[in-house]
Amino acid sequence: MDYLYVGLLFTAVGAFFLFIAHHFSFFKVKDLREISIDLRFPLIGMIGYLMIFFVIAPLSVQFLGSSIVDLMTHSPALLMTLLQLLALAWVITYLFCFSILQKREVMKGIWIHPERARFKCLIEDFGLGLLTWLISFPVVVAISQYVEALVFFFTGYTGMDQVAIRFLKMAKESPYLLVIALFAILIAAPIIEEFVFRGILYTYLKKKVKRMGALIISSIVFAAFHFSPDQGLSNFSLLFSLFTLALFLGFLYERQRSLLAPIALHMTFNSISVIRILLISS
Repeated sequence: MDYLYVGLLFTAVGAFFLFIAHHFSFFKVKDLREISIDLRFPLIGMIGYLMIFFVIAPLSVQFLGSSIVDLMTHSPALLMTLLQLLALAWVITYLFCFSILQKREVMKGIWIHPERARFKCLIEDFGLGLLTWLISFPVVVAISQYVEALVFFFTGYTGMDQVAIRFLKMAKESPYLLVIALFAILIAAPIIEEFVFRGILYTYLKKKVKRMGALIISSIVFAAFHFSPDQGLSNFSLLFSLFTLALFLGFLYERQRSLLAPIALHMTFNSISVIRILLISS
């Protein structure tokens, strides 16, 4: 029942902040002229990104041969860090090549609307991303708690840490591994994932379906990307909470026409989670 009580508490907090946000016209999208963003090979961009994480990076680790067995036995944290570094190296290289194939105006339009390409707007976008955490966090936590309550009610399952949390806790054994983990979680992941799921996928879907459809589909794909068989039934609460977060991220991107706003929200979410995890585990 603790899940339900926590869910109700955060529902009340979330409803309060949503009311305040609505009062101050937070949900009003900026009135900007529509610009044509014609990405070249957007589906290849998405599929290639997924292939790197789920196929290419793991295979790259396997090429290390017998040394992998030693890592798995003596330092799982080092193995996960190595996998993370390989995935980042592959992804950054791949997305750089993908960006080169695009027209310069298209890439600029993905990152920020031409009418808002000013320093003042960048500060506004980043600040709004930080502020949106107050609105989105209670909603995301409430959804997560309700789903966990349902899972516990039907199965008695109490949940387990997601892969990223386990990776962070294991990385604490070494300051060097911890620095790499923090860089991946707090900086690399928000920038890369927002560019891929909002910049590429959402932008592509907007040309195929209505704005709301693009928002929902891109949010589903974003949540599904974080699915892991190792997390068991915990995937349910994780997927629903990430889907909810992705709705806010996608809306911010549409509202501001700038990737900096969802990147700031994504970074803030991850930062608060990391602080909480490190404090609790210590």
